[in-house]
Amino acid sequence: MDKGELQTYMLIKDAWKNGKTVYVPRCVGQNDMQMVRLEGQDDLDSLPRNKWGIPEPATDRAAVDPLLLDFIVVPGVAFDREGNRCGHGRGYYDRYLAKATNAFTCAVCLSDQVLDQVPADEHDKKPDIILAPLGILYKN
Repeated sequence: MDKGELQTYMLIKDAWKNGKTVYVPRCVGQNDMQMVRLEGQDDLDSLPRNKWGIPEPATDRAAVDPLLLDFIVVPGVAFDREGNRCGHGRGYYDRYLAKATNAFTCAVCLSDQVLDQVPADEHDKKPDIILAPLGILYKN
């Protein structure tokens, strides 16, 4: 379901093609997020949809330790050239990234998502890099 965010389906397929292990997020309760390994295309296609219509692994599947992840694609609704990002306002990724300290974080966005300024608070985590259609928008 496209809500103005870049869809990552092709990134996932390319990662598998290149022998990478892929994890996708699962929201747990009001404040927590976990990453769960996808076993392949059939697994991705069969994920149940959550209340927002987003495919999400079931709660009975094991989550990975955030410290074991080395690369995380970070979604967002809006981005700016200072590295700020705005999600959907619940802070799931900000809290998760605070635990996934070994991961390089990469946000990808559409041109329409780039703003002059995105409001940010002290708890907001900037990605290491933000990629836009015309190139690198931000690099830490």
